[in-house]
Amino acid sequence: MARKFPALILGDDPVNGLGVARNLGRLGVPVHRLGSVHERLLLSRYIRSHHVVPDLDTLDDEGYGRVLADVGRKIGSSAVLFPITDLHVLRVSRLRPRLEAEFKVTTTDAAGAEMLVNKRLFFQALAARGVDHPATRFPESPEEFEAAAKEIGYPIYLKPEISPLFNQAFQTKGLVAKDPEELRAHAGQVFRSGLKVMLQEIIPGDATAMHGCAGYRRGREVVWVCYRRVREFPAGFGCGSMLETCPSFVHQTRLLEFLESINYQGLFDAEFKLDPRRGAYCLIEINARSWWQNLLPTESGINLIELAYLDAAGLGGNRPLPAPDYTVGVKWIHLYNDYYAARESGMGFGTWVRSLSGKKVFAFFAFDDPFPKIVKLSIPAWSKFRKIVGFKARVDGAGSLRPAPPSTKPAKQR
Repeated sequence: MARKFPALILGDDPVNGLGVARNLGRLGVPVHRLGSVHERLLLSRYIRSHHVVPDLDTLDDEGYGRVLADVGRKIGSSAVLFPITDLHVLRVSRLRPRLEAEFKVTTTDAAGAEMLVNKRLFFQALAARGVDHPATRFPESPEEFEAAAKEIGYPIYLKPEISPLFNQAFQTKGLVAKDPEELRAHAGQVFRSGLKVMLQEIIPGDATAMHGCAGYRRGREVVWVCYRRVREFPAGFGCGSMLETCPSFVHQTRLLEFLESINYQGLFDAEFKLDPRRGAYCLIEINARSWWQNLLPTESGINLIELAYLDAAGLGGNRPLPAPDYTVGVKWIHLYNDYYAARESGMGFGTWVRSLSGKKVFAFFAFDDPFPKIVKLSIPAWSKFRKIVGFKARVDGAGSLRPAPPSTKPAKQR
């Protein structure tokens, strides 16, 4: 790699951010972070500086642009931007024409980002193109909610249009209604909040029905790595605690065709659920950014984060993207959550330990970057100590200090 332009991570997600930092830092790229909280889980040897602006997420576009410019001057010119949350993706894509004078951008254009982040636009686009997805309706009134739920059937999922805004209001990514009474209660909460939601069927199946395809698209070239979910925490509507690469199934879906139809460019992570009733991979969502398990493709042989960095920095040359030839059977493990996932399922400790064998990469633990894991282990210990001595455990801005077994990402619809 000739010149190593600095990379600037935008956001506070510790799992996603740590993966990006390690993917680039191990290549010698100087990595920095801009966020709204002091996230201890991101105290990595690969992140050289942290720039914390408490009101970053609520600044208008002008203010956001000024903060970026100020940080850019401090860390060096032409930093490559890696937004790690949806709201930062929307910001960067919207400001892209202005930012490209000072930064190098890895996100797609504003229209593409808006379509994937706004779930109403996303599912409407899937329906218009005939792409398999959960049955979805867009009711506006209490009467329409009940009619749509009756048509789809219970239990039913109330899915927000913009997940981060909904999570800020309700501390979850969605709500499940098991009957009309629960639906009316949830709908009332949503109406009072002023946020928009849709109703969506819940496809049957446990964690093992969840699959994903992480990739990178440049022009009309695409490279990807497919994976399956082994366990999740909490069960039912949790996040993957153990994932494993699997043989490619992308050509059994219309994912590549859909990305082509919206001229999507950049990193993506598509989530599917295999519908046992039809044998179809139903598209649940596409992240228009890096994702939690971005170290998994790298461990499997394809560093997608590096590809995005090289192209944005203009260091990729005219080399074609690599073929999607990756190692199958590689695992990504959120060790803390996976222990609780196994225990919740009734799995014995010895059986769980044996299930961790094979080639793998961890969400937090790494021999060359041990401090984030030390911090992760200290959080429940400190919470337990505070509980013993009679203090209530605090929760910081990133949800990093909790007395109960945590997932560092809110639950979502499968």
